[in-house]
Order: sequence, then C-alpha cells, then structure tokens
Amino acid sequence: MLYDSTLKWDAIYDVVVIGFGGAGAGAARFAADKNAKVLLIDAAPEGQEGGNTRYAGGAFAWSDNFDDLREYYKQTYYPFKYDPKALDTFVDNVLQMKEYSQKYFGITAQYTGRRPKGEYPEYQHADTMRSQTMTKGMYNGGFWKLLRQKVYERLDKIDIWFSSPAEHLIQDPESKTVLGVQIKHQGQIRNVAARNGIVMSCGGFENNPDMVQTFLDQGSLAPIGTLYNQGKGIDLAVEVGARLWHMANYDSHGFSLNEGKSREKFAYMINWSSLFNGSIFVAGDDGTRYYREDEEDRHGYKYNHGNWIMQPNQNHPHIVMDQKQYNQLAHDQTDKSEQIKELISYAIKADSLPELAAKIAAPKLVQAVEDFNYLTDVKKRDLILNRELKTMRSFAAGPYYAIPIRHNILHTHGGGRRNEKCEVLDLENNVIPHLYEAGELGDIFASKYVGANSIADLLISGKIAGENAAWPKRKVMDFDVISGASQKAELKTDAHNSLTDFVAGANQGIGISENGINDVPIVVRVTVTGSKIVKIETLQQKETPNLGGKAMPILTKRMLEEQSPEVDAVSGASTTSAAFMQAVQQALANIKKDGSKK
Repeated sequence: MLYDSTLKWDAIYDVVVIGFGGAGAGAARFAADKNAKVLLIDAAPEGQEGGNTRYAGGAFAWSDNFDDLREYYKQTYYPFKYDPKALDTFVDNVLQMKEYSQKYFGITAQYTGRRPKGEYPEYQHADTMRSQTMTKGMYNGGFWKLLRQKVYERLDKIDIWFSSPAEHLIQDPESKTVLGVQIKHQGQIRNVAARNGIVMSCGGFENNPDMVQTFLDQGSLAPIGTLYNQGKGIDLAVEVGARLWHMANYDSHGFSLNEGKSREKFAYMINWSSLFNGSIFVAGDDGTRYYREDEEDRHGYKYNHGNWIMQPNQNHPHIVMDQKQYNQLAHDQTDKSEQIKELISYAIKADSLPELAAKIAAPKLVQAVEDFNYLTDVKKRDLILNRELKTMRSFAAGPYYAIPIRHNILHTHGGGRRNEKCEVLDLENNVIPHLYEAGELGDIFASKYVGANSIADLLISGKIAGENAAWPKRKVMDFDVISGASQKAELKTDAHNSLTDFVAGANQGIGISENGINDVPIVVRVTVTGSKIVKIETLQQKETPNLGGKAMPILTKRMLEEQSPEVDAVSGASTTSAAFMQAVQQALANIKKDGSKK
C-alpha cells in the first residue's frame, strides 16, 4: 500500500511489531528497553496469542565452539546456498545463549540431555550443538509464559492489540521506506505510523492450504501448532518488494490422526516406541509401505539414499495392524498408554484384509501384508525400508484394523530474505528501510531444520530486530497524528495485568491470579456487606471453556453458600479451581487493606 497525502494516520509509535509470538514478544521487549514506544499486534484473540511458541518445548541451541558449530550448520544447508554473514551472526549468538538466559531472564539455563550427538550425528562436529532450557518440563506452555511476562512487565511502553490482523504495510513510493501498518482493529481499519521501524514476526503459512500447495507441493498437511499462521507475512513482504527465500522448507513430526479437522490429535505419535512394534505398519494411498516407522524422528526428515528429505505426503495413509497388535496396544503399559488406547479407538475394523482394503481404498494392501510377512518370516530383513527386524512381527489372523492418519506440519521457514541485522531485503538485495523480520517468517534455515534452533532463533532475531527497529532514524516525514493511542479510548491497549486496570467501588476488592491454565490472568471483583460476601464477579478469564470456564460459576455458587473462598475444587478443573480461589482470597484481602472500602 503506497502512501499518499490523502492517507490519515490514527496513531503513531516508535515501533510496530506484527505478531505476538515468541519472536514478537522479544522484539517488543527489547525495543521498549531502548526507550521506544511500541505497538504489538496479533491476529489471535487474547488468550490464543503466542504463535507456535505457545506449543513449543522451549529448548534452545547452545555451543562453545564457533568453528565446529558453523561447519555443522553448513552441512545441514548443503547443497543449498546460505548467507555467510547471517549464519556467522546466528552462530556467534548461539554461543552466548547461556549468558543470554541469565542476563535477560535471570535464569541459569540447564542442559536438556536430548540428542547428545546432535540431530544429524552423521555430520562432522554434530556433538557441538547442545540444547538448553530455562523452564521445567517441556510442552507445558512454560517457555511461552516466560516470554509473555517480560512484555507485560513493560506495559508502560508497550500497547497490545489482540484480534487485530495487519492488512497492509504502508510504504513511501519514492524512498521505499515502510512508514506504517494498516491494521483491522475492533472491526475498524486503522493506519498506524512507525517512526523508526516495523518488525514482522507473524509466523509462517502452514495454515494456508493455497500456499502449502504452491510452495511446499504438498496437498494434505495437518498443522500441529497455532492456527493463526496463515501466511500474511508473505503477502506483506511481497507487497513492499521483498525477495523471498527458503519457501520450500518446513518441518513436521510425521503423522497426526485424520479426523478432517483444522488441528488434529496425536501429533507426536511417531515417537511412541511401543506403537510401531509388532504386526503393524504405515500404508500409503494404495496400501503399500513407504515410511520407515521406527526411524528416529528428525522433525519429519527421513533417510533417503544418503540424504535426508521431507517425506512426500500421501493423501489418505493409514496405520494397519492385525488383531494381535490391536490387543497388544489395548494393554499397553508405557507412559503413552492412555493416548495409544484413545488412538486405536478410531480404528476401522474388517474381518479380512480384502474387506479392509476396500474400506480404506487401498488396492495393494493384501500384497503389502504378504510382502511384510515374507520379510519377517523368510528374509528376516526389511529389504524395503530397513526397519529393525526386532520391531516387526508377521500379520496373523484377523480381524484387521486401519487408523486414518495425515502427515503433519509444525512450521514453515520461508519469508522475506533478511540480513544479519534482521533487515528485510528487496529483489536487488538492498535493505527496505525501516522493515525488519524475526522468528519463523524468513528465518535463516534453508533445509534440514535442527531441533532447538527455532527457539534459539526467536530469542536471537527478536532481540536484534527489536533493538534495530527502535534505533532512531532520520525523519522521513512529519506525521500529523496524536502520539501513541493513549488519548483515544478506542485505540487503547487491550492488555490488563494489574489491579489498577479494574474498577473497585465501596466494599469491593479486586483479585488477580496468574496460575490458571491460560496465560491470561483470572480477575475477580468481590463485594461484601459487613462481613458477608454478597457478590463475586469474574471480570477476566480465558480458561478452557468446557472445563475451567464451567468450573468458575460452580465455585462462585459454593463460595457464596459457604461464605468462604476455600471450597472443594471442581473435578477435572483443579488448576482453574485453585487459581480462582486464590483470586477471590486476594480480592477479600484487598478490601481489608483499603480502609475507605470497609
């Protein structure tokens, strides 16, 4: 969108950050630390922001040898080209990640012990890359909450707009400087200027089927992260003349269940060692085997004649097994037993293999099972896929079962090409003034994504992009607009994180708890008459609707009946119950503290 004199600005900030995921949180935080006034926007509603960082394990790469790590990365790039300066900058920062976690989070990072020989141990110096973590446990949202909290500690400098997608970048037609962003906020189009810089950190395009087909040449991939990465960053980059790179690169974790939903279950089943152990295999569209099930997961990349490639997806693959395998899984005793038992409940059953083949439209299934049995019983070696024989058992009597699955996708890496300063480049590889990029959108990984590196990248690129975007620039134009949005009620921040954000009248108190399931705090207002609790209002919450959302009205009724915040937790919603009780207790304490409200 080209700027002209008829365009009217609604607000002006020093920096605008597009996308409140991990990279965007870092960019906003570090821009604010450079004394910039920041607007941070996200297409998701409050409580669903966070991008793929919300679902990430939180481990990040670390090393202590620059030359060895650089050579390791170069091998993962081969035979693709790479930007030497961008790679050197990344490697140099990876070496500083222990200091980073201590300096910027006050946490001593701990070695995870995962993949001690690297994700590609076949490569030279593979053991130089190790993974660290700042949080306890993985895939529990802890890492995302850590980054989010650093933003909320700076709400004096950072305004947040939720449910506010970027529609266009606004670019000066002569200098090509990106002046601002057109945003759809509360149903209204708003033009927001940025004095010093705009950071695009809006993730990839894994939820955009057209882009998946165009750039990845895949037809049916199940997203396993956020549902809000819909490729808007690609559109924004293209409209200002950016050069795209790494568009065909993505990673996954193999399979998910296929229910035809936007986000499918059991995204990490390929890592369940007890699942693919016996008379069971993955069948392609025609029923034949094409996927080595027991191979170590490398974010979807599979061994292919000396290389590792992303497996081309089938349109309707299935997990196929006999009755003995079904019984084995039904009595599984591993830590994945509950998930395995739920998974097999989706199985299609048939008395014979021909009947099953007809039900799942897999015409070569009978022959595939015969071949499987030949390998296990006669050749005693998997000549087709090199699966370990000890994980294979010949198929016996029926009935037989097939579970519909889909190849899945974690995230894409393509976007505008960026340099070592996280500046976005145009088709001639010149810097597009005032435009920066961070996170998955246009990251430096060309191929063979290595685990723990997207987390390292969002921490590194978020900081670089945020600080550089905040750096004062030569004035391009005079913006005729009220600074920030503080004087326009309809443009104020959506973020609320303190008692002063909520109104309490006489005999009322506000209580906040951040210990619920969601990272949006639970906020309550309690009204008393004398010593009696007469009203408990929930002012803010984003708990799970069918669990925590239903629990709070029940807890409110119990507290009013028993005249106490200490009541029995609601079954199935213990975390939300404890947080709600904590908020009510705090609200009561705040009434007692304020003499004017007695």
